Amino acid sequence: MSNKLTVIGAALLIAGCTRDYMPESGASGEQIFASACAECHSTAVKDAPGMLFTLDSDKAMPAYIANKVHSGSLIMPKFPHIEGREMRALSGYVLDHSLKD
Repeated sequence: MSNKLTVIGAALLIAGCTRDYMPESGASGEQIFASACAECHSTAVKDAPGMLFTLDSDKAMPAYIANKVHSGSLIMPKFPHIEGREMRALSGYVLDHSLKD
């Protein structure tokens, strides 16, 4: 698994770590997650059906999620076109479907 993540990370770094994905106006958080995020993120936390992630308490807020989506990371690409109402919908969906530590 580690090698797979390294290859994915290198490929995204080479590709400029950005995605041109643009959600449809009025798309739900679930629709945006399915289109932009589910390809790389697991859709279930072990032993917690319906939960997507485990978030540290200090990161379980819409501003953190929006910043992460816009900024990306070494492995995660940037999604600069998810904004406004659609970003709020995505952030809400992620928060509602994540465990908090």
